Amino acid sequence: MKKLSARQEEILGFIRKHIEEEGISPTLEEIAAAFSFSPAAAHYAIDALARKGALEKDEGRSRGIRLKDEERDERENIEIPLFPSEPSPADVREGYPDKACYVPRRIARSGAYAFIVRSESMRDAGIIPGDIAIMTDDISSLKDGDIVLADQGDESGQIELRRYRRLPGYVLLIPDNAIMGIRKSNSAKVYGILAAIRRDYGLPASRT
Repeated sequence: MKKLSARQEEILGFIRKHIEEEGISPTLEEIAAAFSFSPAAAHYAIDALARKGALEKDEGRSRGIRLKDEERDERENIEIPLFPSEPSPADVREGYPDKACYVPRRIARSGAYAFIVRSESMRDAGIIPGDIAIMTDDISSLKDGDIVLADQGDESGQIELRRYRRLPGYVLLIPDNAIMGIRKSNSAKVYGILAAIRRDYGLPASRT
């Protein structure tokens, strides 16, 4: 795809958002209204985006604007396992629960999983029991400040979401909850990095 101007990026972003939220592409009239264009100017803008390879269009349809294949792939939903609570390492490796959820491919890649949050460890970050945490199991990009699913490597075996911070010789697992303590460990294990949070208002925290 050829380099787009700032205005063309705005128009393409509007089209992406419209497709994500409405499930259909916008009409030329809707694009014109959104950017205070004339219909002719909107038509010219879409032609220019098509010439640059940013999208495809079907001249015979009022909603004939289509994202290119790579754009559609990024927005395609994929199925990932959904655990009823913070999963153990064995669950992540071997367990495939009866339930699943669907998330956009741009959020979760192969090896991703999700679980219903039960702990209040990240309450002050706005993550509450009943939320669905979407995790990536690829920790190669782990960095300080990431929210991770981890245990502190002791006999308690407790696993929950915490902020990760590495210091010489040990790591800190920091809650976003003023009444919970920071865990310091030299044997903590990280089982995934938080990619996104989804909130289902019809799913009570006690449901399994």
